[in-house]
Amino acid sequence: MSKISSSSVWFFLLSLLFARTFIADTTAEQTAIRALDEAEARRESRLEGYSVTEHYTLQVSRFVKSAEMTVETVYQKGQGKSFTVVSRSGSAMLQSRVFDRLLREEGEMSRGEARRHTLVNSENYAIRLAGEETRTGRICYVLELTPRTKSEHLLQGRAWIDKEDGSLIRIEGIPTANPSFLTGRPAIVREYEKVGDFWLARSSHAVSDSFLVGKTELSIDYRDYRILSDTPGGR
Repeated sequence: MSKISSSSVWFFLLSLLFARTFIADTTAEQTAIRALDEAEARRESRLEGYSVTEHYTLQVSRFVKSAEMTVETVYQKGQGKSFTVVSRSGSAMLQSRVFDRLLREEGEMSRGEARRHTLVNSENYAIRLAGEETRTGRICYVLELTPRTKSEHLLQGRAWIDKEDGSLIRIEGIPTANPSFLTGRPAIVREYEKVGDFWLARSSHAVSDSFLVGKTELSIDYRDYRILSDTPGGR
């Protein structure tokens, strides 16, 4: 009888420990998701606009072709992005088929409902907490992302957000639909940096590989940000 009683006690204690661990993990996940959602909402409501210089580099291995482009980009809340091409070099075909198309799509996706559907938040993604890591000296939640809809602008992968305020620091993954400007589904990595009170893109790198064109690499570097409003912001 004592053995049965002892086993029951141990079973109860183990069940209690499991329940507490599950609750703690669930609470941490909810905290991380809420922090991300709040950071995205703060940025969208407080960032009135910015200007930035973007440098694009594209290389296609199979045809030994490359192209470069430098663009002055201005983002204004409610109006989206506008682009002024400063310089171009390299393949004319890549300029028209990739760069020009990419700028058109970037402009379209930067405003209205289209922009809302590209945000990294729980409205657009099912999110699971995968752990914690240190990135650029900051403790981050690591989140596994699963897009709720198929889109070339949503990534199946991971995001790193600042544990303190939910700011997006890094995201990597594969689009759930093929981008129109690249062959196949590229592996994409985007890094962010803090500019004033906001976290904005620092770099983007996409790599795809296909039988027809081989390896394709697209890199975008962002520099010389200028915030167009001194309104304090979130990320």
